[in-house]
Amino acid sequence: MSPRGPLEGRGAGNGRRPAAHWGEPHPLHDPWILANFQARPTDVLITTAPKAGTTWMQQILHQLRTGGDPAFEDIDQVVPWLERQRPARTWREVLADLERRPDPRLFKTHCTWEQTPGRDIARIVLTVRDPRDCCVSFYHHLWDMSDSALAQHGLERPQTLDAHLDAWLAFGAWFRNVASWWPHRHRSNLLMLRYADLKADLRGAMLQIAGFLGWSVPPEALERALHYASFTWMKANSDRFVGRNADGSPMFRPGGFIRKGQTGDHKALLSPEQEARILRRCRDELPPDCLAYLDLPGSGEPRT
Repeated sequence: MSPRGPLEGRGAGNGRRPAAHWGEPHPLHDPWILANFQARPTDVLITTAPKAGTTWMQQILHQLRTGGDPAFEDIDQVVPWLERQRPARTWREVLADLERRPDPRLFKTHCTWEQTPGRDIARIVLTVRDPRDCCVSFYHHLWDMSDSALAQHGLERPQTLDAHLDAWLAFGAWFRNVASWWPHRHRSNLLMLRYADLKADLRGAMLQIAGFLGWSVPPEALERALHYASFTWMKANSDRFVGRNADGSPMFRPGGFIRKGQTGDHKALLSPEQEARILRRCRDELPPDCLAYLDLPGSGEPRT
């Protein structure tokens, strides 16, 4: 499906429901914001499936943009989550605030290709991560959230890992995200990066990102950006990345959000049967070249 402009007919502009492709309203997804957002060529959209390196990429891009900034209070203030509802403000007020931000604006989003506003205008940095690690990371994510955050966002802690896996597969966000973006990976305004490659060579990845965006980052600024984008610094300053509820309280327990950031962490938790369920779904919904790119078993093709 291809978006037909910001509105379907006159809908969202009159407060009516935006076109169906913008998605359903949820505390973490506001279709009115998406339907009416006006992208700029200087904008950068960080798009990922949940737990695929989103917050890390927010920090990487903010540090590259500033040449090293340790003074921000909350990552969402400097790199906002585009489609998230802001209960104290209407969607029009949210968009007015975003419009006042100076270039280059940075946003995070978990939207699919079909739901991303300005996908032909803005530049897009897409990170992809092993779905087994994303599943396990989201399990810990739910357990580390505060009770108030769970209630405000319509979420609940899973009673067992099996129950979590059932819900994670049923919701299918990882599969929708990757399947929607994969056919567009060679577009000139899109840079796709593997989470594992960021872990293996952060300096090289940050240079690649800066080159893609056309940002000049002097060597001393790059060193500062590398330091502040390191797992060690982010873990020591985890209160900057926990997000905030509508009342300003942290969404996560102290030290809970920045956990390990490892690759292959699923091996310590998933049983062979649980892992097989995830991989079977991958083979059912993704082409072999995508599986090979992600180094998932059963692809049978070289990475492209």
